[in-house]
Amino acid sequence: MFQYEIKRENQKANVLLEGSLSLRDTPKLKADIKTLIDTPEIQELVFDFKNLSYLDSSGIGILLHTYSWTKEKNKLVRIIHLSEEVRTIFTVANLLDIFQLKEET
Repeated sequence: MFQYEIKRENQKANVLLEGSLSLRDTPKLKADIKTLIDTPEIQELVFDFKNLSYLDSSGIGILLHTYSWTKEKNKLVRIIHLSEEVRTIFTVANLLDIFQLKEET
């Protein structure tokens, strides 16, 4: 099961992901992320993967769209608390160099 929560603090939006992100979960998440990026006062988007156990190619697609959208708007996207399982997926997909990864906030 997948769920997420968005917390806004000043110019930053934290997206807390939990569970297993797959194709059936992506349309709503993608729409919510696009709305955040289109919000002028939000300058930074932080994905917290602390409780995310898995993501498939559609989840990777959302992250790549997010990277592209934030770059177009001169905003920042970061990923924190990447688990070993998800880090392996990022390594295989060559995503480690694209995103600013931090172990803690």
